[in-house]
Amino acid sequence: MSYVNPFQNVPSASKLHRVLECPGSHQAEFAAPQVEEDTTEANIGNEVHAILAGELTEDNASVEAVQTAEMCERQVSSLITEWGHDDKNRLSEKRYGLTRLGGVVEVTESTKADVIFTGQFDRLYISGTHGLLIDFKSLRGDHATAIENPQLMSLAVLVAKKHKLTDVRVALVQPMKGKPTTADFNANGLKLAESWLFAALDAEMEAGPDDLRAGDWCKYCKARYGCRKFQESAIQEVEVIEPATIAGMDGETQRKAMWARALDLPAARLASAMNGLAMVKRYVAAIEGVAKARAENDPEFQQFFTLREKKGRRSITDVTKVFAACEAHGVTAEQFTALCSIGLGDVKQLLKDATYLKGKALDNLHDAVLTGAVEVGKSSVELVPAGQLE
Repeated sequence: MSYVNPFQNVPSASKLHRVLECPGSHQAEFAAPQVEEDTTEANIGNEVHAILAGELTEDNASVEAVQTAEMCERQVSSLITEWGHDDKNRLSEKRYGLTRLGGVVEVTESTKADVIFTGQFDRLYISGTHGLLIDFKSLRGDHATAIENPQLMSLAVLVAKKHKLTDVRVALVQPMKGKPTTADFNANGLKLAESWLFAALDAEMEAGPDDLRAGDWCKYCKARYGCRKFQESAIQEVEVIEPATIAGMDGETQRKAMWARALDLPAARLASAMNGLAMVKRYVAAIEGVAKARAENDPEFQQFFTLREKKGRRSITDVTKVFAACEAHGVTAEQFTALCSIGLGDVKQLLKDATYLKGKALDNLHDAVLTGAVEVGKSSVELVPAGQLE
């Protein structure tokens, strides 16, 4: 789908999980300041979706995106086989809209219907009155399984009403996290899902400032930068070490005091503080992001903070030229090469461009080329929730 959703003023399936937890968040986003965020991972995900939709060729995509798309397609083939229906019609990347009267229309740039909710699916297979709906999650983020996924449940309602389907199987394909998860909606299940969806939309339309709630879903919300509930929740996590009582101390004394207080926390309270760290980091990012934006164009705020240009980091673009100059001063090729480094992903991209291989064949060649030339660094540890060790 190459156009921009013309109904961004109404909730969408991709935002439904957040709207369910915080009914006022969708309306709050319209008053939120626009702050630039890191979209690196999102860009990779967009590449994968474009490949799967046939809008981007593998030759013009990154190796990571190509490999992920190939894994997605393999899982799709297995899902179709398990589904067991023949004479399938395939639809990709279409957005449907639920109207106020309960009908469903395809959303285009020229749609004029009274739409109250939209949802875009990645892949839909139709066989008679049976449907197989597939949603691709190309990265490693945490998503609810198909059976408890609000986005998939609402999409099942839309496609069933649009195509007069009696049953819909929904599948979440996230190869970076393992095998697909599926859920089946029969006629009765689709009716229950439709009632649930209308109830959720009613709650959203009637929501006010008191219906804002903070939680893990805040990371998807643009309104968090100025949301009082988000700020209160983040500050509450910081208050566990009572920062106000050490505000006047120098930085080193503050650091030592915070460590000492953290060491004294009971196990359950420390675990709770760990779970709240993500909220604190988002709060810090929100404050810094808004401050930079206002330091650029807000004269009142510029009395306190201003922007200063930071010189970019220099990097070598012509290695051959640099080596030739160094060699003239006695630097050997061995000495020069020992200082140079190149990423494993860069090597794979070079091999792909040179051989046109992909998938497992490219992986095997990559491993062969690196044999005897790679060392594994010292392992490290990371904190993960108990019971989630892989």
